[in-house]
Amino acid sequence: MHIKKTIRYFKKNGLRPTFYAVWERLEQKKTEKYTYLEPEEEILEAQREYEFSFPLSVSVVVPAYETDELFLQDLILSVMEQTYQPLELVIADASSSERVKKVVEELQKEYDKLVYHHLADNAGIAENTNRAVALAKGEYVGLLDHDDLLTKDALYRVARVIEESKERPYLVFTDEDKTSTYLEKYYEPNRKISFDREMLLTNNYVCHFSVYRKDVIEGLKLNPEYDGAQDYDLVLRTLEKADHDLEEAGKGKKKGEELILHVPEIVYHWRCHESSTAVNPESKMYAYEAGKRAVEDYLARNHIPVKVSHSMHLGYYRLNYGDAVFNLRPDFGIVGGPLYEGGKICGGAMNADGTPVYEGLRKGFTGLRHRAILQQSVPAVDLRNARLSEKAAKILDEVTGIKSEKNGTGENVWFKPVLNGLKNKQILEKSLIFCNKLRTSGIRIMYDPLQEMK
Repeated sequence: MHIKKTIRYFKKNGLRPTFYAVWERLEQKKTEKYTYLEPEEEILEAQREYEFSFPLSVSVVVPAYETDELFLQDLILSVMEQTYQPLELVIADASSSERVKKVVEELQKEYDKLVYHHLADNAGIAENTNRAVALAKGEYVGLLDHDDLLTKDALYRVARVIEESKERPYLVFTDEDKTSTYLEKYYEPNRKISFDREMLLTNNYVCHFSVYRKDVIEGLKLNPEYDGAQDYDLVLRTLEKADHDLEEAGKGKKKGEELILHVPEIVYHWRCHESSTAVNPESKMYAYEAGKRAVEDYLARNHIPVKVSHSMHLGYYRLNYGDAVFNLRPDFGIVGGPLYEGGKICGGAMNADGTPVYEGLRKGFTGLRHRAILQQSVPAVDLRNARLSEKAAKILDEVTGIKSEKNGTGENVWFKPVLNGLKNKQILEKSLIFCNKLRTSGIRIMYDPLQEMK
């Protein structure tokens, strides 16, 4: 951690968390080896020649404001050099000067897919983006910040995921990394998980690069009330719309997550410079407050009266369900927490095959992108640190023969598995059988890294 950042962290969180944060960062640096390698030319050429069964047009929209000329040139060239060419680049310029206009007009001489529109006034990032979207002609719309870049295969990767999906997704998001001001190095690769509703409520991990179906983003629009976190609010409302539309279409068993797809490839470079949020999170503290409000308002609209709080890390939140978790979230069947051995995680959140998701992570560490301390959906959890709903407790008895004891009263009722006489291996096996039954029944499984069982 940088000295200034460490001091800010210490003032916010105190000595012990700072000690662990510095320790973990030093440990990560020992194994941190990353270099972005552009795909070889033969791969890029194969992408250019690939024949899509139904090629979709994509509009990349950029709300620009007094953008650095070099940054803008890099951005434009990164879009124009895409291997997938049913595209256009729409730049909506709210600058008072002509610096953006001059760069665009010069490059328009060479590229006819470059569209420029000068906005009458600067209405803020959300409304400026809405104006850019209104100008877009593509069937899908990609959101690109005015100082960032796409890799040459970005739109191809997105288009392939759309082509392979059973339904036209509402949103496709990708992996990303960061790059230095003048592109000398690439670092901090952000390899994301597939869409997870619960993790989204704790952090906008979707972020860059986001490509929306045009009718979806044009109908929802970005909301200026959340400027700074307008993209976070948009993802949340897109999820809501997907849930609602599937229910209206009589596809109630399907969930909105199925219309939000992930491209597991780094295709977006987030440029870090002095004024960017990427290099100085405190430069946009208002954005984190807006993000918190976006989550709170999503919960309110969906009648989930849960208090949202900031975590130790900027841009990361916690939903404080307490003992009323199953009353507040009847879609949950089980909430599991971590298991430790020798000061390190040995179980808790599990993959479908029973391997611990965060195995070996030291207690007090937060994991890459702080994911290990976020509430999240998982394929399975260990029954040794688990709370069950009444319905799930009955299912546990039916499929494993394990009884549960009732805890709490009224809205705070939950059930604890009675595991007396069972060996750890047996508990693990029965945990997987039980969680598999919950998943196939459409019952959600949540991992809460702060849950401790007495």
